[in-house]
Amino acid sequence: MNTNFSSILRASQPARRLLLCGLALVPVLTACGGGSAQVCPESNEPYLASRDNPPLQVPDGMAQPDRSEALTIPEAKPAAGSGRTSCLDEPPSYFRSAGTMARSPEEVVASWAQAWANREADAVIDLYSTSFTAPTDSAGSSAWLEQRREQVATGPVPDSMVEGLRVEPDGADRRVVSFVQKFGANSLRKELVLVREEGSWRIVAENVVEVE
Repeated sequence: MNTNFSSILRASQPARRLLLCGLALVPVLTACGGGSAQVCPESNEPYLASRDNPPLQVPDGMAQPDRSEALTIPEAKPAAGSGRTSCLDEPPSYFRSAGTMARSPEEVVASWAQAWANREADAVIDLYSTSFTAPTDSAGSSAWLEQRREQVATGPVPDSMVEGLRVEPDGADRRVVSFVQKFGANSLRKELVLVREEGSWRIVAENVVEVE
């Protein structure tokens, strides 16, 4: 020990510091169990006193999951006995497209005006009855409808909505619908006669009442 102390005194100042620190650690390591049965006292660390979490509370009717393995997602079960292939049997009336049959005279006129504004010539012609009568004798019904088809495809575009719509009954399966159709600054007061054919209303006659 005297020899070691003499060596410390002869060493440089940085070396003396290292040697003194090493000598100071010797009793600490001995007390913590360095080669003996003694252990360092436990410090106040929460993880040293941790316990298992309580079991997962599972609602009645459900199986307790095995937390030692990855959870499996159950497969989706098809609806039993529904037989449905879509959310709706038919779309709402305000979703209009070519070939869609409206369910009321008001809807027929709305579909007719919307299809014309979209230049859907086929959709417009589909709303006319096979027994349609041309408003003038100078052209047959087929020729008049072909003129209407060309007018929808290439002529002036009307507003998509009509104004002042009125529906008057003319028998159980016949309705007279009057309204104003606008083409920009020009307006036409029209009258459509609709008949019920196989559950759908079709245009059987069309007349211009006056030009406004």
